[in-house]
Amino acid sequence: MERNGSGNKLLDRLLLLVEYLSMGTLVLLAILILLQIALRNLFSIAFAWLDELSRWCQVSMVYLSVPLLSQRNQLLEVDSFVKIFPSSLRSIVALFSEVLTVAFCAVFLWSGYALMEKAGTVKTPALGLPNNLFFVPVFLGMVLLGGTILQAILQKKWRPE
Repeated sequence: MERNGSGNKLLDRLLLLVEYLSMGTLVLLAILILLQIALRNLFSIAFAWLDELSRWCQVSMVYLSVPLLSQRNQLLEVDSFVKIFPSSLRSIVALFSEVLTVAFCAVFLWSGYALMEKAGTVKTPALGLPNNLFFVPVFLGMVLLGGTILQAILQKKWRPE
């Protein structure tokens, strides 16, 4: 796969670790879904914890994958609005978009922190995991997304067309 290293060795190593974690959650998700299908269809057995763990794997995979896609410049972009502007302004609009994304990450993390202060010790219904632990991949993904975009801004890797 194409790698656009950030130039920050710590960030690159974290993203490599997150890549393996993300692939692991994808494999685990596939196994859990196949197991659920087999248990329900062949034995008429359903386990709530399998369903909850599958959902956790899916959410974790998404939030852990987004910073990787950002680092590689592979995030889906709807740029029809940006293309309206003359080419001289496109880079400013692209920079503004990146700054807004970093701001979104900060607001997301701040509101998540406020939520975890109140509901962090509440346990999930089937697995019995505290929300503080259950949402670690979500917050980790947001921290890394903000970090990769901030690093790209600082290195001027944002590239409008």
